[in-house]
Order: sequence, then C-alpha cells, then structure tokens
Amino acid sequence: MSGGTNGTSNAQDARSIEKNKTFFADNSAYAENVAELDTYRNIRAVIDAQVRGSHRLLDIGNGGVFDYDTSLADSIVGVDLFLDETSVPDLPKNVTLRRGDALALDEGDGSYDRVLLALVFHHLAGRTAMETVANIRQAIKEAHRVLEAGGRLVTLESCVSKRFYAIERQLFRPLTLIAGTPLMQHPATLQLPPRMIADLIGEAFQDVKIERVPIGRWVLQFGLRWPSALTPARPFLITATKS
Repeated sequence: MSGGTNGTSNAQDARSIEKNKTFFADNSAYAENVAELDTYRNIRAVIDAQVRGSHRLLDIGNGGVFDYDTSLADSIVGVDLFLDETSVPDLPKNVTLRRGDALALDEGDGSYDRVLLALVFHHLAGRTAMETVANIRQAIKEAHRVLEAGGRLVTLESCVSKRFYAIERQLFRPLTLIAGTPLMQHPATLQLPPRMIADLIGEAFQDVKIERVPIGRWVLQFGLRWPSALTPARPFLITATKS
C-alpha cells in the first residue's frame, strides 16, 4: 500500500481488524438496530436518495448490512474485510458480496458510477489518530480510482465537533489498548469533524457537499443503543464528484 502523509503508512491496526471481524460478523443485534432505530431510518432515507438510479454501485465496508434499499441500483458489489467469513442469506439478485480492503480495493479503475462508504471511516483505525486519518485519505483515493469520470462518491459518517475531536485524538491511543483486551467488545474508533472529512475528500474530488442528517432519539455508540441527547456524535452526508 502506498504511504500516507508525514511518513505514515496506510494500514489498519491488526487488532482493530480482528475486533471488527469479531464484532460485526453475523451480528444480528447490530443489523436489527440499524433497521429499527429512528436515526438509522433517517440515514436510510438519505442514502436511498443518493443510490437511486445507480447502474454500478460499490458499497465499501458493507459488512453484510444494507443501510438502503438495494432495489434502487441496477447492480451492487459489497466489499468488506470479513465478508468471506460471513454468511448473508437471501441476497437480492442484483447484489454480490466479496472480501475487499477499503485501502487496497481489488476493483478495476473506473468500474463504478457510484461508490458508497456508509459509517466506515471511523472504523479505519490505525495505531494512532494520525494513522487513522491517513487510512481515511487512502480509502478516499481508492474510491476515486474505481469511480468513472463524473461518478459520485457518497459518504455517510458519524461526526463530532472540532472541540470533541481534539479530546478524542488524545484518548485514541489508550482506547486502542483497551479495545485490544476482553474489557471492550467493540473496536476502537475515531470520529472526525464533518469539515475535516470534506477537506480530505476535496483533495481528490470536486463539488464536495455537506448535509446534516436529522438525528432521532437513539443512536449506536460502540455498538450499543444510546440516547442521542447523551452523545456528541451526529450523522452527516458528504458527497462529491469525480472530475
């Protein structure tokens, strides 16, 4: 994989990868929360509008969970690091799932007219906050590569304020150490401010737009149902176009 900024290599932390696999593989409770909680119904409506009419959609970090109506795209390829280890029954005929790394996609240049990364960026954890940001930048570059000219990038991400991000950065390294133990089931994550994500996307894409997604009473934090009033995280839609 190519190097990131400031000499940072692009690679997810091995412990984080294993924790993601363990937590999300065949996690029916998580899938049910995504389907039922009010915030995720709002997210679904927003993503539906973005994927509607796509001919070839690449869903990166799918995990076997669809945050949208799969009938709205002609053809969907979903990729994730552990999809070869996950049984997803009754897939729609227009959907193919396979193993894939967001940082090094095994997909051809210009193969898709739309790429979706829904609630993925904060899971691309490196060993440090800087490495995590480098991973997000690399994932954006890979999305740009596999999109055709004029194709659209659709990202839906859990974001925090600049002030909270400054705190989260300081706590990230201790969090990764705790996440590597049985004390914490959910993998370590790092949530970024929406403008920071938009700026990273803007390094490769044109016409970057940010839209706040209405939040409901409940969200998922570290995989647990949580009152939205008690968390600083808020969902944002960020879209862009490949020139």
